[in-house]
Amino acid sequence: KNVDGIYSLRIVSVLDAPVEYVHNVLTDYIHAYRISPALTEVEILPSGRDDVVRVRNLSEHWIGPFCFNIDWVGDILTPRYGHLKVNTVSEHSSFESGSAVWQLHPQDDRTLVIHESRLKPDFFIPPLIGDHIMKKQMEEDTLDTINRIECYAKVMFELDMENEPER
Repeated sequence: KNVDGIYSLRIVSVLDAPVEYVHNVLTDYIHAYRISPALTEVEILPSGRDDVVRVRNLSEHWIGPFCFNIDWVGDILTPRYGHLKVNTVSEHSSFESGSAVWQLHPQDDRTLVIHESRLKPDFFIPPLIGDHIMKKQMEEDTLDTINRIECYAKVMFELDMENEPER
């Protein structure tokens, strides 16, 4: 939804992979292009804090025949295992503000994922149709990312199971 130019999203899903594998895929920042194909560049930057990972992503987005690039820099804090807090660094991003929370909860060999995000773009969005496109794109991109996280985590888990020596 869009309130005062801020787009909010909340998605709850259960992934068919163990929590440690989901966590490993989600926190593999340098290979984020695997779970977000719009990314064209990923860079780890100095954050000035030991407990924060600063990531810069450049992504390419197509809306019909139009292509535009989005620059995003964010500080990622992991206050506890399976819980990530992301804050957009607006002075280096195409967003006036932004935040996200990822919560991972084990459910046997599956993972409950709760994702909430808020973004306020620092670029023009045409009224009515642009608002609809932005909301739709944000939801589709996030669902695609979650599906890709599940896919990579599941493959990594299955490979580990195949390579584990029998006891």
